Order: sequence, then structure tokens, then C-alpha cells
Amino acid sequence: MSTFSLEKSVKNFIADLAKTNFQGDVDANEAARLVHSVDNSIYEVKPAAVIYPKNSDDVAIVTQLLSQPEHHQVNITAKGGGTGTNGQSLNQGIIFDLSRHMNQILAFDAEKHQVIVQTGVVKDQLNAFLKTHGFFFAPELSTSNRATIGGMINTDASGQGSYTYGKTSHHVVSLRGYLPNGQFIDTNEIDPLQQQIAGVIAPEVDSMNAHFPELNRFVTGYDAKHFFDDENHNLKHLLCGAEGTLAVLTEATLNVLPIPKYSTLVLLSYDDFISALKHSTYLMDAPVIPTSIEIMDDRVVERARNDFIWEVNAQYFEGVDYDRLKAILLVEFNSDDEVELQKSVESFADYMKASNYVSLLSSNVLNGDAAIKNIYALRKRAVGLLGNIKGERRTMAFVEDCAVPPESLADFIVEFKAVLDKEDLIYGMFGHVDAGVLHVRPALDLKTDADRERIRKVSDQVYDLCVKYKGALWGEHGKGVRSEYCEPYFGEFYPIIRAIKTAFDPHNQMNPGKIAAPLGSDSALYKVDSTPMRGQKDQLITEKMWNEYRRVNFCNGNGACFNYDLHSPMCPSYKATRDRVQSPKGRAVLLKEWERRRCTDQNTPEFEDEIFTALETCLSCGSCTSECPVMINIPNGRSQFVEEYYKTRRRPLVDRILAQAEENAPLMYKMRSITNPLFKLPMTQAIMKKIGLTDATMPQDNGMPALVKAGKLVEWNIADIERLTAESIKDAKNSVIIVPDALTEYFDGKVLKDCVELLHSLGLTVYLAPYQNSGKAYHVLGMRDQFTLSAEKQNKLLLKMAKLNVPMIGIEPPITVLYRKDYKQMFGEAVDVQLVQEFLVDYLSQKDQAVQKELKDKFYLLSHCMEKTAVPNAPSLWQQVFKYFGLGIEIVPTGCCGMSGTFGHLTKQVELSEKIYDQSWRVQIDGIAEKDHVMATGFSCRTQVDRFSKVSALHPISVLNQSIQ
Repeated sequence: MSTFSLEKSVKNFIADLAKTNFQGDVDANEAARLVHSVDNSIYEVKPAAVIYPKNSDDVAIVTQLLSQPEHHQVNITAKGGGTGTNGQSLNQGIIFDLSRHMNQILAFDAEKHQVIVQTGVVKDQLNAFLKTHGFFFAPELSTSNRATIGGMINTDASGQGSYTYGKTSHHVVSLRGYLPNGQFIDTNEIDPLQQQIAGVIAPEVDSMNAHFPELNRFVTGYDAKHFFDDENHNLKHLLCGAEGTLAVLTEATLNVLPIPKYSTLVLLSYDDFISALKHSTYLMDAPVIPTSIEIMDDRVVERARNDFIWEVNAQYFEGVDYDRLKAILLVEFNSDDEVELQKSVESFADYMKASNYVSLLSSNVLNGDAAIKNIYALRKRAVGLLGNIKGERRTMAFVEDCAVPPESLADFIVEFKAVLDKEDLIYGMFGHVDAGVLHVRPALDLKTDADRERIRKVSDQVYDLCVKYKGALWGEHGKGVRSEYCEPYFGEFYPIIRAIKTAFDPHNQMNPGKIAAPLGSDSALYKVDSTPMRGQKDQLITEKMWNEYRRVNFCNGNGACFNYDLHSPMCPSYKATRDRVQSPKGRAVLLKEWERRRCTDQNTPEFEDEIFTALETCLSCGSCTSECPVMINIPNGRSQFVEEYYKTRRRPLVDRILAQAEENAPLMYKMRSITNPLFKLPMTQAIMKKIGLTDATMPQDNGMPALVKAGKLVEWNIADIERLTAESIKDAKNSVIIVPDALTEYFDGKVLKDCVELLHSLGLTVYLAPYQNSGKAYHVLGMRDQFTLSAEKQNKLLLKMAKLNVPMIGIEPPITVLYRKDYKQMFGEAVDVQLVQEFLVDYLSQKDQAVQKELKDKFYLLSHCMEKTAVPNAPSLWQQVFKYFGLGIEIVPTGCCGMSGTFGHLTKQVELSEKIYDQSWRVQIDGIAEKDHVMATGFSCRTQVDRFSKVSALHPISVLNQSIQ
């Protein structure tokens, strides 16, 4: 069927759906279709529409409608987290996204060790719930904070620990869902399909056994062997790993396990990767079998060492020789008995030493939940970090989950490496050596014809290697576009695979093109080199434009921005809306498509309006630039787009007013005795609302003249900076320069005053630099020429002050981060403006002793989201400072507060702003009894807390100053 005919059929289907009692959402807008055209694979397939069912009744309605003869040409593809690496949830028909609404945990039975969930529940969401009851859902994934249970079941996912815990299918008790004819299916109940399919398989049992190798990662999609060997012929065996080609799954009953009480991780380093693989086979025969053995190569470790996650993990790699390092093994042991665990680790150590393995460089034993959690967080993040290597070639997932018998893994990888080396490709390797699965990601530039051709060359050779070593090309991530290899792999048994598809889905309406087509159908399966690739379309973008937007263009679809955790700072607008269009990934997809259309004269004002709608809810918080493993910079892309957008449109008055806020702050401060009362008048407030502002912050006295007069502060002007030299600063090591920002100097002056007093009390000479516009507001609003002028002027001042060899500090986190990150990217040189707590930790460490050793009070710290993502140890540094003063801090995990500069003041965004605040900050503050002990480092955050929780949050500086006065 042509794309036009399919789109017409889908349009008619949606029109008929509107006549039913369907309660969910339907979206056929260009933006939604584009965003759902990509996953974490190299492919791009644009659907005709996206449907978000609200409940099981909606799924029943949709599948019943599918069964009508007039809609047999319509197909649906169920989707969960969208983290597939091989196009499993991509298709041209309707994307059926169950993650937006069907994400509830329905029931838990501790006695039975079972939980019932809707299939849109995220894996980490489930484990966070289970943890409070002492249980966990065992299959582990690197994408666990966004991968859904439905996606895990449909790919029969597994990861670290599968040697012990198995695959997802090992933990599925029963499944519920709907067939494409609208029939409800419950695998706990007898269904005619069971005997029908068993009857088809029975004559071909020998063929089946010959084509299903004995592997830890046994072949699913369709798992005819386990289905037939099960005397009950339970359909769950066929549905697990079916990739949505047989039914839409709505609920699952899962088996869960008690959380082990004690864990130990042994970290081993090697000077040769293949030697590490061979040693792992020996280690698996230890007297006490480990829970898991994971491996990372030197390229993965090197990427991690250049990421923020290394700050908390470097300590665990003590003694590792990075010059010789080629591999790291992570060997885990678990037990409910601490003494037994210790004996197991000691026994393992003795067994390991007995091997006298020459390639082994070092061995570290790590105990405690924190260490193990940190190491596995690094291992999880490594998947995405490999996609952030420099250059146009980026690591790609297309042959990344081969499974072979563990004892053959080393020999298999030797030949695998030879294939890649022959093609002159660099690659990273990591994975589950205990299960015989390695993730291998070669680096390619799919904008080039030559590298796109390598997809076929490499895939064919790797498939042949899998067959040679009695393994499978699809050991963990499903078949997807690689389904073309099913027919040669299953050989004479493949007609039975097709017969199973026919029994469930005779009209090929469930995720067509994957695994098998029904018997009698001439519908083709997707192929690895003929399925549209993102790189092929990216080739349309000129080199100049590609480089201009490269921090957006390298989004690889890993989906880290779909992190379910409300207390994670990653993308607050997505969390509040559950709309993938309003996520960093969604926005990156739209921006790149905009570039393609501009370069081919296909851009339209209507399409630009859709992009603008997606971008205007971006808070420019910058969390994506740090939390995303490939560090996609949506705030910068947003700024670039908005600049172009308003070249052909009139800017709203509110934008022009807000853009000048930093520039006009000194004037507003001088006129505050007049303007502050004026802004309280009903008439003024009515005018503000008319132009698009729901409220505004008024300037407050900062008390600087009194501090200067009292000798606590030296206030510089531009002329002072011009004449000063390093020699003119008498005691530089006991001096500090405060780089002021508009918010703390003019709108929250008490914090600046407290900062000066605190620093002076510590024996420091405090200098206040002249105020200049940082350009932050210009950048957010896409006024990039003005931003460049302001940034150049401020950077010039910072560079001059840096020559004085006096530490510089900034109080407001987002402005300080702007200097350290954005200015560095613009000007190629870093100006070291420290956060207050960074400076205080360094300065106080030189003091002989703390002011008070015993903790006399505890405060609750809620950090600015940009601060803790750009400087991950920023909250813990405050703990160190407070401890010096005899005060305690509990770091409260939070997402974004929803204010983010002026975003929360905009009338059109205030509802979204409050919703974002409610999801995390309100919940956490409501749980704090001592409201007068709440602290927040961001001015926007303190404003929001006062606005919605009626709590006056303090800056940590103010608390410290009060404690010593």
C-alpha cells in the first residue's frame, strides 16, 4: 500500500474512532508524527498518526474497529518507552503509545511475590514502589528509568544479572490484552489458539529443536520451543518477545523477588580485552558463582572519565593503570547473610589468585549499596556516552546484542573485531559476559553513502558469525528491522513462525514488517539497508547548517529525557505534559527536520508554528545539556530557532520587556521607591496581565552603601578594573571578588548583603565587581546579537579580573553556570567563576578548625536544577560548609521548581509552571515539618516556593550569616 493510501485509510479510521466512546488522545499533527518516527535506532519511519489509549476499554475499541473489513488496511504498532535499538516500534501506520496514560501499578501481593501493572509502567517506577515492600523486579536494563514493562515484555528484555535472574519472560506470570479482532486475551485462561498453534508445531518438533539453540538468552519472537514444551501451552511464551506483532498487551502479572540484604562488587582491571573475556569464563566456574559478571572496554571507561558521573566513581578505580587499561570486569555477589557474603568473596578471591592471570592489573572490593549503585549508574550511562565521541562518526546500535554460549564469547569477539577492523571502524564494547552477550557499537557517519553501505556488510558478516558459534543475532533487544534474518535463521521451521503470526493476526495489522508476515501474505519484512535511515535524510542538511545546530543534531534517540522520576531535573515540561513533542528528543527531531526543509526549500510557516509550540514550553533549564549522555543542548537550539522565527514575525511586547530586564535592573533599583508602589496598583497589574505577565518581582534594598561605609566591602567600578593589577591586591589569598547578577544585587539584595557579611566575618577582603548584563535573558528569548554583545562585554570584564589572581564567585547558579559553560563555548576559554560553596570549601579547608564541631541544627536544601546538573557535587559541597559551622544539611531530591527565570511569570505558562512545581517541590516541602529550615539556592526557586507553598525559603548564605552573627 502506498503511503498516501495508508494515510487516507488511517484518516478514515480516526474519523470512525471519533464516533465511538474512545476517551484517549489522537494526534495526527506533523510534529507528533515526526517525533514518533524515531527511536534509539538508526532508522526513521514516519507514522500516519499517534493514538494514546486512556484505559483497556480504549484498546478494546481500537482493536474492535481494526477488525472491521473497511479497516483491514490499517495497522497499529504498540509503543512504550521508545528506547528500541532496531526500530521495533517504528511503522507507517498508527503508533499506539500506551505510556502516556496506562502507567499504573494496579495491585501487589507480598505473599505471592506478585505485582499487577499496566504495560505503560516504567521499570524504575515499579522498582521504586516495590522497594518500600522489600522486593524488586529483577530484569535490569540500562534504560530502566524510561523503559516500560510493555516494551520489556515485547522484546523479552534482559541485562545485567540475567545469568542468575534470567529474562523478562522468566518473571511473567500472566498477560492480558487484545487481539487485532478486538477479542480480549488472558493467558491464565484457556484459549482456542493454544491447541491450534500446538497442533501446527507438533509435526515439526525436530526442526524446532534444531533452530532454537540452548542459550542463556534463548531465542524469542516467537518462542515456539518454550510454548510447546510447556504442557499447558501457555500463550505468554509466544507473546513475550513478539514485539507487538500478535496482540496489544495492556496488563501483566509479574513475579518479583526479595531484595538481597547485602552486596559486594569486585572490580577487576585488565591490560587486554580478549584476555578479560577468557578470564571471565574461568571466574564463572568459581566455587561460589557470582550473581553477574559485566565488562566494559577502555573506550567506555575513557568516556565515563570525561563525564560528571566520574566525580562520584573515581574513588572506586583506585590503583587502575589507565595507560595500560583495556577492560574492566564487574563481578557481583549477593546474600542475605553478611558473614556468608564475606566468605563467598574471600573464596572467590582465592580462586582468582590461583589462576595467576598475567593480564590482570588490579582488584578492588567494593561494599555497600552506595558504591554498587554508583558503579552501575556509570555502567548504565556508558551506553549513551559512547554516542558522544568527537567527530562526525558516532557509535550506532545495529549489531549490538549478539548472544553466543559464554565459553565461545572470546573467540566470537576476536572474529567480530576483525570484521570491524577490516572496515576501519572504531567501536566500544560492554555487556554481560556471564550470559555470552556483548554490546558492540561501531562508529559510523550515516550521512555518507559509504558508511550506510557498511550497515549491510557488517550485519551480514556478524549474522554469519552468530550462526557459526551457535548463537543468535538478537540476544537482548529484539529483532525489529533485523527481522529479515529470521527466515534463514529458522530455516524450514520459518513457515511455522508465519503460521503463528497468521493465527493471531491474519490481516497483518499488528506491527507489520517485523518477525513474520502471515501465510499467504506478500507483505515484505523490513530490511537493515532499505529501511529509511536518519542519516540518509540528514544528508540533505548543508555542512554549514549542520555545524550551526550540531549540539541538537547528534541526538541519537536514547530517550534519557523520558526519565519517569519526578525528582530528577531532566526535562520538567515533558514530565508535566507526558507529551514526547515537549521533550529534548522531540524538540531535537523537530529542529533537525526544520533544517532539512530549509535546505530543500520545503519549509513552511505552518511547520515553524508547530516547532514554536513545542519549544515555547521549554524552560531553558539546561538539564538536558548535562543529564543527556550525548549532551543535547535544547536551550541553545531553542534560542537559535526563536531568533529565526521572529525574523518574519512581530515579537510580542512581553518578550521585548523581559529581554531588557537585566539591562534595566540598575535603573529599576534606583527608582524602586516609585515603581514598587506603582506595580501594586490594580491598574498596573491589569496592564501586566494584558501584555502577558501574571506577576513580577520588585527590587529590594541591598544595603551595599552601608557595608562599604562600615569597611566590610570594597565596591569597584569599571575604571577601577582598568587600573588594577595583581600587585595592587595586598592579600589575594584572603580576598574574594563577588561577580554580581541582577537578581541578587537588585531583586534579592538581602542575600548579597548576607554574603558580604559572611565573607567579611571569615576574615576575607570582599570586592564587589561592577554590575554588567550577563545576556542570559537575551539568550533565552533568542535575541542572539544582543546576547553576543552583552556576553563579549561581560567576558572581557571577567578576563581582566581573572588577571588579579583573586577568586571570583557568583551567587545565582544559572548566571554562574552561564559564565562557565556558555561563555566557554562561545569564546573558547574558561573563566573560573566559582559557586559560593565551591569557594568556601576551598577557603575553609585552609582553616585550622571548624567554628563548632557538634551539629546544633539541621536544614533542608533544595538546589537549583541547573546548578546540580552542571556541578553535580554542588549540594554536597554545601553539606561540607555547613558542617564547618556546626550545622547539618539534608539534601532533598527535587526536579525543576517550574519558575526558571521569567517562565513562571508568563500568563500563558503559569498553569504549566504550577503543575511542574506540584510534581516535585510542593510534595517535598509539604513533607518538611520545619518550614523555617527550608533552603533553596535559586532566586527563581525561592520565589516559586513563596508563591505556591507560602514558605519563605532561605539561601544557605543567609542561614550561615545568621548563625555567626
